[in-house]
Amino acid sequence: MENKHPKYAKLIEYIRNGQVQQEHYGIIIRMNKQGIINKIGEDGGYKFYHRSCMKPLQISPIIDLGIDKKYNLTLEEIAVCSASHTGELIHQEKILSVLKKLGFCEKDLLCHEETPLSENEKIRLIKENIKPSKLHNNCSGKHSAMLAICRELNFNTSNYKDLSNPLSDFIINKVCELCEVKREQIIISKDGCGLPVIATPLFNLGLGFLNLFLNKKYEKIKLAFLNYPYLIGGKGRLDSEIISESKNLIAKVGAAGLCVIVNTEKEEAIVVKIADANMEARAHSVINSLSQAGWISEGNLNNLKQIYSAEIKSQDCEVLGRINPCFDLSKSLK
Repeated sequence: MENKHPKYAKLIEYIRNGQVQQEHYGIIIRMNKQGIINKIGEDGGYKFYHRSCMKPLQISPIIDLGIDKKYNLTLEEIAVCSASHTGELIHQEKILSVLKKLGFCEKDLLCHEETPLSENEKIRLIKENIKPSKLHNNCSGKHSAMLAICRELNFNTSNYKDLSNPLSDFIINKVCELCEVKREQIIISKDGCGLPVIATPLFNLGLGFLNLFLNKKYEKIKLAFLNYPYLIGGKGRLDSEIISESKNLIAKVGAAGLCVIVNTEKEEAIVVKIADANMEARAHSVINSLSQAGWISEGNLNNLKQIYSAEIKSQDCEVLGRINPCFDLSKSLK
């Protein structure tokens, strides 16, 4: 089946003294389980890789298989298994805790040693002359969960990230189930950390999140996100900051300009994809989407805008321009 190219819409523009200096295009979908409520741009059924947005879907078998109960995993440990974390000490501690409960250690992780995303942790490593470890890898929590699933199903743990390992088919089939898409309709590749990743239309990615976070069976994953947002990402990470500024929003970012937000009260999702993967444009697109959908209070919105300022400033802190949204997600709401 042909994977037609999407028709992106302009979402964000940078303006200095009335002149547009920078533009970012993408797609935004607001949806529920019944269908699309509103959208900006047209994906035309194009299949996008889920990247790290797939993590909470990938770790759902720890609930299906009763691993959470068998090993007494805490909400904090479930959170870090879903994380694209910054590699701070708190993240490392929780991952080590998960591994210890499962009878594994750091060397069993097949993710690579990676420089942490956290600037403070980078500085600490330099000061103390410490090399980055596998625990610093932003996918190490997910890899811990994969070890747990392999152990429970008697799959080989020494090559768990290989497509030949039965874990691959097991996880892919589970994600397809949540996303309500047939196996033959997806595209399979590998993510940066070496584990399989699938591509589906954005609507199916949103369905996966709604089917996970609105299902009482997966209440622990939902509560892990809502109660421990810092473990999902870290300081300044868009998903962590959004969850922290709300009582009912769950967010997860993914590479290549992706972010999915679930409103657990309205039982809706917003899926954002930035064509050029610019992270600043993604943040402003997501924050403006939440504002236009009425999903966040003015006070919480202002707190997010303090972190992700729309003002373009000089090094002297002089305001030179603004970062403006070019879309209206509220126009054709049902």
